[in-house]
Amino acid sequence: MPESGMILVAALSGRAIAQAVARTGAVVATLDQFGDADLPAPARRVPGDPVAGFDGDALIAAARALAPPGSGLVVGSGFEQAPDLLAALIKAGPYRLLGNGPEVVRAVKDPTDFAARLAALGLEELSIGHPETRTEPPGDAVPGEWLVKRTGAAGGWHIVPWDGGPLPGGHYLQRRAAGRPASVAFIADRSGRCELVAVSRQWADSAPDAPYRYGGAVLPVAVPLSLADRLAEAARRIAAEFGLVGLNSLDLLVDGGMDGPSVTVLEVNPRPGATLDLLERHRPGGVMRAHLDASSGRDWSLGAPRPGVIAGAVAYVTAAMTVPVGFAWPPWCADLPRAGSVVEAGQPLCSVTAWGGDEGEARRRLSSRIERIVADCARRACLLEETGSREKTGDVLASLQC
Repeated sequence: MPESGMILVAALSGRAIAQAVARTGAVVATLDQFGDADLPAPARRVPGDPVAGFDGDALIAAARALAPPGSGLVVGSGFEQAPDLLAALIKAGPYRLLGNGPEVVRAVKDPTDFAARLAALGLEELSIGHPETRTEPPGDAVPGEWLVKRTGAAGGWHIVPWDGGPLPGGHYLQRRAAGRPASVAFIADRSGRCELVAVSRQWADSAPDAPYRYGGAVLPVAVPLSLADRLAEAARRIAAEFGLVGLNSLDLLVDGGMDGPSVTVLEVNPRPGATLDLLERHRPGGVMRAHLDASSGRDWSLGAPRPGVIAGAVAYVTAAMTVPVGFAWPPWCADLPRAGSVVEAGQPLCSVTAWGGDEGEARRRLSSRIERIVADCARRACLLEETGSREKTGDVLASLQC
């Protein structure tokens, strides 16, 4: 345990990490940008922007107010584009980092250096490649063949097709590659041990201005043993090359072929990612505890896989709504917005999960639940607006079945 007995979680959306840390028995405090109702206390909402990241000064001030010196520190998204802010946060306590440090984050998120170091790992012998990456538009490039990505960003909001124009600052080009999106979650430590947690299949939930916006994921995905071995070896080489520790993931494209699937590594997420909730349920009692132990240099192990398949996704709203007071959230929802808060059109309402006997069943249940929760919340918000009275609305809502 950290000296103070507390672990500070800092992430753009920190609920999943904070709950996972709390399940290990540790005392947890959280800093994030959403301040959801299901965040373990104590927690503080830190201003910033989901794409641009945290307000650095506000983050440091909130950390000092919330977590004493000597606390542990687990970070999620929000620092890949700001490794200097991560360094400042560690120093502010000082806090004991339980995960990858600023130099590791900087290395895996430097698109040019990352591509060059991957090329030296001999992954081609595993039929694993990496898309051509450029920080300047090539003179003979065809716009439709390239995507523009923001360095260090997460969630897919930042990815758009290149229109042939100049690149904004902090962005790069990556050539399109064939295949279905997948991700490999793995845990590594400084001794060289690296173990796969699960392979997930992912999908986008496109929006007009964000065609690659993150939609959801399902795991575990059954893959041929030969492919699993190749993915495990790739994760081991990449973890050793960059010094990765704890829970990380490789975002991939997997393309089938006559001689076996080819794999394209898109990027490394050097921290617990969007599938943490699913991983924690797939390996109950093991994933976050293993992350903390592996990051601290202690012996670690993963819980046995639970039978079945679990899917999770973000429920986005198509029209702005005010979250109704007294709304009864089903147990399969998380990242719950506070009553009275406004969710703008195109923004996340909550996260939803569903189990199934196979991938198809899990995804069908997931889709049904997403439709249900968005419609139910919108209907009750309309009732609240129409009555104009919390008391009257409470009487009406009490008669409705969630």
